[in-house]
This record gives sequence, structure tokens and C-alpha cells, in this order.
Amino acid sequence: MKWKIVDLTQDIYSGMPVYPGHQRTVVYPAKTHEETAYAYRNSPSGHTSTTNILLMSDHGPTHVDAFVHMDSAPGAETIDELGFEWFFTEAICLDLSKFCGTDDWMSAGDLEDACQAAGLEVPDKGSVLIWTGHYEKYYGGDFNDYLYKYPGLSEEAMNWLADRGCVNVGIDSPSVDSSLAMKDRGYWAHKVCRERKVLNVENMANLKEVAGTKFLFSCLPLKMRGGTGSPVRAVAIYFE
Repeated sequence: MKWKIVDLTQDIYSGMPVYPGHQRTVVYPAKTHEETAYAYRNSPSGHTSTTNILLMSDHGPTHVDAFVHMDSAPGAETIDELGFEWFFTEAICLDLSKFCGTDDWMSAGDLEDACQAAGLEVPDKGSVLIWTGHYEKYYGGDFNDYLYKYPGLSEEAMNWLADRGCVNVGIDSPSVDSSLAMKDRGYWAHKVCRERKVLNVENMANLKEVAGTKFLFSCLPLKMRGGTGSPVRAVAIYFE
């Protein structure tokens, strides 16, 4: 059996764009090979070492939200309380790139049309990734373009996905909600995720490469006690 993996994850680096108000990502050396050369000067194997320090939000780079992030109710799960079945599923990726450059709310009809155009169905207890084209067009330039204007899923659209058994929704922008949510605080997609128990993966990359296809999706989080979310290494896995 042949298989291939497509990386859907943004790089982690100092100064990368993060959702406005979140901790900035900082990566800096804790020690270098030059600094450890003296300490290990008598090493018979010629050993030196280098390590980095990471400072970032658990919602900074490509990441998944835990339910406690959006639900204040007692018992809302932290990231370490969620099983692997949430993060390793069958998946499809829908082409909604017609919304690129807008701050529109995508409707249930838009999702249904995208499914029909690609001949795909939402997998029960599976994941749906939304390719808007936002990453390809705006990432790497002026980060204000990436961070402050992008489309998102309406309340109706997210309910449409939940009705079909979707447990995880990913998107190639800072939020599954439209950037308009930053203005009026109406986070409708997150509202449905809270009410219907649907996870979401944000700040994804390279969805253009998998748009219109089905695959296995893996976005395993770090096992952080009490985590409100976690960086993930998101990938699409194809078997032939």
C-alpha cells in the first residue's frame, strides 16, 4: 500500500502572526554549540548541544481549541481530557475560495454547494476543512492583511456541519468566525462549537493542496494539563 502525507501546518517562529490580543510567539536560544563547547571540552565524543526556549499562546500557531476555551460551564473539557478520536478522523476539504478577500459569513448553502461540486459528503464523526485561499493570498506579507479581514462560518453553516456528524472543523485563517466578530463580538461559529461539541482548528496552511478531496486527518495536540487549546501538527494522509 502506498501513502503520502500533506503538511497543513504553519511554521512556528518569532514574530509569526497570532490572533490579536494573544501572546506573541517568541523563539530564542537557551544555549548554543559555541556556549557549550567549553563545558563539554573534555567530551571524548566531541559533544556540544543547543536548545531553544519557546514562548507562545496555546492558541498561537496552527492549533486546536479545547472546549474549555469557549465554554465556562463546569466540566468543559481541557485539551488533555479529549481522546484521540477527536484529532484523528476521516476528513474532507471544501473549496470556499470564492470568499477570499472578504469578511463574509459562509452559509449552509455554500457548504452544501461545495460538497456537491466535489462529490463529497461530510463524514460522520469526521472533520471538515475549509479552504478559503486566505493563507495563500495573505500570509507572509503585511500580517494586518492576514489577521484583520477574512471570511468565516455562520451559525447556520456550523450547525449544518454538526447536524451531519462533523466533530472538528479546520480553516486557513485566524478563526472559524469571520473577522467581523472582532468588531461586534458575535462569535457565532464558536457558539455552535460550544453548544454542539465541535472542535475547531485555526491558522491552517496549504489547504489548496487537498481541496475537493477526502483523506485521513491528524491534528494531535500536546498533552498539556489544563490546556485551553494546543498547537498541532496538522496533516492529511492519503492511501492508494
